[in-house]
Amino acid sequence: MKRFIILLLLIPGLLSAQRRQVVATNSGEDLSQKVSTHIQYLFPEFTNGDVYQRGTRSSGKLNYNMLLGEMQFLENNQVMSLANSRDVLVVNIDNRVFYPLNDKEFTEMLLTTGDHQLRVRRRGNVASHAKKGAYGTTSSTSAITSYTSIERDNRTHSLSVFEEVLVTVNYFYYLVGPNGKYVQIKNVRSFTKQFPAFRSQIEAFARENNIRFNDEDDLKKLLKFCSGLMN
Repeated sequence: MKRFIILLLLIPGLLSAQRRQVVATNSGEDLSQKVSTHIQYLFPEFTNGDVYQRGTRSSGKLNYNMLLGEMQFLENNQVMSLANSRDVLVVNIDNRVFYPLNDKEFTEMLLTTGDHQLRVRRRGNVASHAKKGAYGTTSSTSAITSYTSIERDNRTHSLSVFEEVLVTVNYFYYLVGPNGKYVQIKNVRSFTKQFPAFRSQIEAFARENNIRFNDEDDLKKLLKFCSGLMN
């Protein structure tokens, strides 16, 4: 039976790795059993929370699966996923607030200032890992040698397995304005779309304070600055 190496990174803003884990697995194994809990889940354990829908509130043990991009809950000690997140208004887990983004994914509210919110979307990704060749060169292409999957709530999430597989949890940051529209933050230009009247001040502040647009604390600092400009 062939063995594969799985490299796992937690990457805020797609740029810098904070956590790393190397897992050896055999072809055909369930990857969710190999990937560390702190890579898969936002919380270290399923935690008391509330799911709010129009006119209803449901309470239970909740957690957010970052690898699959799903809000999950425990039912009779079985892990289940919310069927359709668009039916949900908001989820509160341990006083942390989550909003639906699409049919399954959620964003977390990081900061609210006035009419604007900073939110983050966390999403797992699986890709081939570059192989080292002669003289230390690398190649980003590898032939698929077998298939495996992540099993969750009685559903199979298929993953292509290469001889080396890179599993990442990517962070995507957004500004949400009064109209509820999501604007993904990639650079200062995308940030100033929510504050066009203060573009020059925002650009100067970002430059002078070395604002990193893939860093949560820096983005909070910048949003607080923008809020001050509007007061």
